[in-house]
Amino acid sequence: MKIIATLIVFLSLGAVAQKGSKMESTISLGESTVKIIRQFGATNDSILFINVHEDEQTSIDAVEKYAEDRPLNFIRLAHLKSRNVSYQLNGKEYIVDPNRIFTAKGRKATLKKQSQFSYRAARAAKRLANSLLTHISHEKIIIAMHNNTDVNYTIKSYLPGGDEAENTADIHISEAWDADDFIYTTVPAYFTKFKALDLNVILQDNEQCVNDGSLSVYCGQRNIPYINIEAQKGHFDEQLKLIDLVMHALQEK
Repeated sequence: MKIIATLIVFLSLGAVAQKGSKMESTISLGESTVKIIRQFGATNDSILFINVHEDEQTSIDAVEKYAEDRPLNFIRLAHLKSRNVSYQLNGKEYIVDPNRIFTAKGRKATLKKQSQFSYRAARAAKRLANSLLTHISHEKIIIAMHNNTDVNYTIKSYLPGGDEAENTADIHISEAWDADDFIYTTVPAYFTKFKALDLNVILQDNEQCVNDGSLSVYCGQRNIPYINIEAQKGHFDEQLKLIDLVMHALQEK
């Protein structure tokens, strides 16, 4: 794997990074490149925010706004301002959803769906996944940030008969929140906390969920704490509020 690291701001090993500190790494995928941008909080921070879909700008803006007063660790992909990652190998174009590359089964499925499959293309996608996974461990709580479009994908997708029903171990739907604004987690204790706050929340079935290669599946398989804060595109205030509620809940004993 060829990784060219460009240090934008050099960080000391102090407990807290300077406000606005940032580092970029460029990952080569055949004839194409993808950037991993990392914004730093405390060096020993137990929470890592992650965004892999660059076109989901509301989620990026919400994290950066929250980080103005509370430095935090945040990594995200940058690639042509697009949801999917495309790359060239021997003159052929391959496309993957970067939230479907964290398992072998997921990489094969996303390549077939978005473009075409080859073992070399799958290995390139795995290199990208591994570059992201170097930041992820059992010592960190992963908070993934995503946006959806109105109606097409909501918390109701996880109800019996819905497109995502196979992934659901438990679900709580709040009358106070829009169905597009919800939390998805792999941790039963977190589900209980967020349900008590009357938030829209789904608990992933880590044993029976569909292996689609998503980060939630990867974390569920390895007992890595995972939370997805999902909101409709443009619901900036709602997503910012969800971040605040989740962070306060995690700080409670």
